[in-house]
Amino acid sequence: MKKWLFATLVVIIMGVGVFFLIGKENRDRFNPFIKEKDVYVLVNKEGKPDPDFEHRYMFLLDGVDESEKVEEIKVTSSVKNFPKNSYLKVHVKGKYVFEYEIVTEKDVPEKARETLKNR
Repeated sequence: MKKWLFATLVVIIMGVGVFFLIGKENRDRFNPFIKEKDVYVLVNKEGKPDPDFEHRYMFLLDGVDESEKVEEIKVTSSVKNFPKNSYLKVHVKGKYVFEYEIVTEKDVPEKARETLKNR
């Protein structure tokens, strides 16, 4: 009985340790309580080299969802520059980015577009 309790305790401690060692983005990816949503961002600067991945660039951008909630989103790409003042539709779950696509200005909800232009 003591061995079983000890083994269970070790597994729990290791699980919690691994949970804290992985980044927040990956934790959000597997968290069942966080909902997936689309966030819109305006790219008006060039990317910086990503320290985690060679030959990739990161963009730290303010994202706005359809309810006008603003949050910082980290988008990584293999290109350093997007077209000037381009909009991206980013599919996220918390801080985890599933995918993004370049959209036209008319595809961005009006309230989100106004919030992005005023930032």
